Amino acid sequence: MPEPINISLKILFSLFFVSILPACSQKAAQDAGPLYTVSGSITQTHAYCGGIRPPDSQLKELRTPRALPGKKLYIKTGSENTASTQVIRELVADSAGHFRLQLPSGTYCIVEKEQVSKLDLDNFRKKKTNYMELDESCLQQWWAKCQLSFEVKAADQTDLQINFYFPCETNGIPCMRYTGPMRQ
Repeated sequence: MPEPINISLKILFSLFFVSILPACSQKAAQDAGPLYTVSGSITQTHAYCGGIRPPDSQLKELRTPRALPGKKLYIKTGSENTASTQVIRELVADSAGHFRLQLPSGTYCIVEKEQVSKLDLDNFRKKKTNYMELDESCLQQWWAKCQLSFEVKAADQTDLQINFYFPCETNGIPCMRYTGPMRQ
């Protein structure tokens, strides 16, 4: 049978940690400052990939941003993407393409999955085909650039817009160019 003193000490230590942990996490939240709402939308537009020029109404429809539901993006601190900067939050567009989260004051960089870690040129090179050409210099510049850079000051940021343009035949792979025969 355990000694009553040992059980009492265990209970006392448990109560101490249970009461102090919330205070520590609250202190950490206060150190970061107040949180502000950051919200916006993620959309997509497309190039016309057919043959004969379509009516202007169809071209306008392709250029009109549409929701990109389920698109997952990552937030880092700072205004440029670097391999050493860690992801601090993820965001996912809802069914209407909208997102909403809370952040403290600061400068932030939104990147895609391929921009989270160091640029893997070999991974992109594997996607080349006889009709697909990869511009590696363009890819390095794309990797270092945020999809959106924004600053949270002493107010909510509620109108952020991120649009992804999808050119023909590239499946959204950045800096890839189709060099094959014209579609008819």
